[in-house]
Amino acid sequence: MLRLNLGDPSEARIYYAAHLIAEAYGFFAQEGVDVVCLRTASGGHSVWGGQVSAVLSGDADLCIGGPMVVMRMAQDGAAQLTCFCAAVAGNPWALAALEDAEDFSLAALAGRRVIDSGRVGTATMSFQTLIGEAGLAEGAVTLIEGEGDLARDRETLARGEADYVLHSLHALAPMLSDGTLRLVMPLTAAMGPVPWSAYIARPETLAARRPAFAAFTRAIARALEAMRLLSARDLAGVVAPHHPDMEFGAVRLGLSLYRDAGLFPETPVIARTEFDRFADLLTRIGWLSAPPAFEAVVDTDLATLAART
Repeated sequence: MLRLNLGDPSEARIYYAAHLIAEAYGFFAQEGVDVVCLRTASGGHSVWGGQVSAVLSGDADLCIGGPMVVMRMAQDGAAQLTCFCAAVAGNPWALAALEDAEDFSLAALAGRRVIDSGRVGTATMSFQTLIGEAGLAEGAVTLIEGEGDLARDRETLARGEADYVLHSLHALAPMLSDGTLRLVMPLTAAMGPVPWSAYIARPETLAARRPAFAAFTRAIARALEAMRLLSARDLAGVVAPHHPDMEFGAVRLGLSLYRDAGLFPETPVIARTEFDRFADLLTRIGWLSAPPAFEAVVDTDLATLAART
């Protein structure tokens, strides 16, 4: 049995879907591994929070989360964790507005006001880097700190006090579904493929329980393939029950948009080129002091074997 910690409810995301598909379609059972999903009581909004602390304490065997946290811990010499299986292959954040925007590009944000509704540091800094790469000078876009409530931030748009809102497609999906917001641009393509989220474990746990983790990774590889083939309705049918606060239509739309944007990886292998691009960006925004060595935080052996089979 493997204990997979998913963090507290604030860490729930519809794009954390591969293990749900693997369980629902019997892939874990067919590969010979029993996976139990756990939650934490504390939030995961710090490097040491949520599901990561459960893995470090030994209360969980693995978790799903951000390689950015693993990189930071390795840099600080605080703890050693290993990303061994891809889960999310791109930036899940997006821009939305009250009206459709034809042929939109980030350069069109010059002189505009964007509400940072999500208020997640690395996502915000990544967005600022992207608009800089689009040729906009510092200060060309006014970034407004959101209120921590997307509905109130939408009211700010309606009053004409801002032009766009920045948040994850997970958070935006309900308003995109009911038409109260319009999708302007997912940021996935603008950033390019990066290992935004992965399945993570302690290296000694991976070594001690290699057959179980190999079976888990094979099941995730099958789930990722199924996620490309399933209809959006069937995919949402598995994921929606795990998000009772969201209407089925919103879950279906969000998953469809994520898939169209290329957010779900084709294989469980974390590519070195994509890791290096992400590490370089995290260094440029100040999250890291220097890019870590790929081998220090990523193990591709299990994923490579799973992809071959």
